[in-house]
Amino acid sequence: MKPHTMMFMEEHVAEDVGTVKDIRKRLAKVLQSIIEEMTSCYNQVEVDFTEGDKTTIYRVVVPVEVRGKLIGAQGKNITSLRNIIGAMSGNHGFRAIIELVI
Repeated sequence: MKPHTMMFMEEHVAEDVGTVKDIRKRLAKVLQSIIEEMTSCYNQVEVDFTEGDKTTIYRVVVPVEVRGKLIGAQGKNITSLRNIIGAMSGNHGFRAIIELVI
């Protein structure tokens, strides 16, 4: 391989890493917006994340009085939310796990 070709590949990989970080941040914002709308707890929802190579763990903190609304009957709301965020992240090549912090 020619040296200039290798430099191009290294630059391309560096751009991808930045893009994946941006995607993870955007998904955290999307998750926070959805949860705020579901629970009507604006400015009381916190979403942070820990990223690994292929998995991102989103930690969600909501007030105690609205946890039931977020979880839903038989866990349907949180399951649906996990499926949607999981599909979005899978489209970009990584897994997403949503944890409710108690």
